[in-house]
Amino acid sequence: MNKILLSTASAVLILGFSSMPSSANIELSLGGEAKLTASNDDRCFTSAGTDDLEAVLEAASGDAIDATDEGTFNAYIAGLTVMGHNAAVVTDNDNDNVVDFDGPNNDGQNPDNTPVPNLKYHESTIGFEDDPCAGANEALKWGFGKEITIGASGTLANGLEVSFSDKIDLTDVDKEEGSFELVLGSAVGTLTFKDGAPSAVDAAILNKFDVDITGNKVGPGVRGRLPTETSGSAGMGILWQAPSVGDLDLYVSWAPNSGNAGLDNAAFENTFAIGAVMNTSALTIGAGYEAASANAAGDCSLGIAANGLNHTVTSGAIVERSAQSIVSTVYGGSECGDETLAYIGATFSAGDITFNAGYSNLDTDGADTTIYGVAMDTTVGEYDLGLTYRQNEKTYVYDKVKDEQSVLGVSLGTSLGDGVDLGLQFSTNEADLAAEAAGNGKTNNYFAEASLTVGF
Repeated sequence: MNKILLSTASAVLILGFSSMPSSANIELSLGGEAKLTASNDDRCFTSAGTDDLEAVLEAASGDAIDATDEGTFNAYIAGLTVMGHNAAVVTDNDNDNVVDFDGPNNDGQNPDNTPVPNLKYHESTIGFEDDPCAGANEALKWGFGKEITIGASGTLANGLEVSFSDKIDLTDVDKEEGSFELVLGSAVGTLTFKDGAPSAVDAAILNKFDVDITGNKVGPGVRGRLPTETSGSAGMGILWQAPSVGDLDLYVSWAPNSGNAGLDNAAFENTFAIGAVMNTSALTIGAGYEAASANAAGDCSLGIAANGLNHTVTSGAIVERSAQSIVSTVYGGSECGDETLAYIGATFSAGDITFNAGYSNLDTDGADTTIYGVAMDTTVGEYDLGLTYRQNEKTYVYDKVKDEQSVLGVSLGTSLGDGVDLGLQFSTNEADLAAEAAGNGKTNNYFAEASLTVGF
């Protein structure tokens, strides 16, 4: 079926975009901006240290494991039938481990340093988030951003429109390598070729509810904003925008190979998406859907093998493991396997106020993420005011385990003159991660920033 669709699309595009003249007037444009920022937040915290495996899993799931020996703990793990774990993921007796060289108080419990049998799931060796400030305190942070926008566009004699555009972030040039976008337009619509596979879902999204935050995020999107594509929309991709039909704009995208290496061992191949935007006098509605079928490289690996939760020992000390990694492994917290992304949103105005609402669901063979967002924008005199609220929920394969995030952002901006803008923003970010439930638990962080932007 995919081959038939591609052949038909190719025939239409060849007819629509052929017969280029040998010359055309191409106009070059150059722009950019420089931004000065001053920000503050409360990202520093005291790490919760470590806890044992059973306590971490109980806090994350709300289950009362109450394991008294190897058998009861393994029975609980094996009982998570949606995960397919082995029936013996831990072993009680571990005569290779030296847990207590001479007792916690040098009391001579083990004076000869011989190995001591122990309960692997009752050792406090599961670590929580580290303090990102390494014991320091927050201070006012100054920043400087700079970017250049390059564009070239023109219309050929046969009506074919050609344009190229790119935005180069001069503060991080490395991430710009490989950036590319070429647009061709004619009577049969517009084709966009882009490195990073433009998704039709992204084209249909009216508001991503993106807010600058401090702290943890939930979901695959940057800062937890609405995801714009599945994992299949990667590598070089094509977006077709059909000619508008009345108030309806239609988009179709194709990402041939997520690895972008021309090999059939990529995690995803031939990912398609469709999106649409309908504009009326009072309401704009956007909707999109993308489906990505995983190859072997993108499949989920959910089951834990025999002895897979046993801790390891180096130089007589138990190696600390990450609570996030453990909880994700036991309960299925990774987005993997086949993926589908669905989005619907709406924008409408009432007087000088514009309202936005949106819903997104990323469904995978692993964890699923659902996001709701609402926003309001208005202008009062010479000031632009914005308010955004977003609620994220990630559901693990074992659906009693969830990560949640709530974000509230306020922005204020005004023009100081031609090309010079002043902006202020403030946000709060409440994150409740299952893996941190036995540690510091729910966190609430703020972020505040003032910016001065000069554009040219």
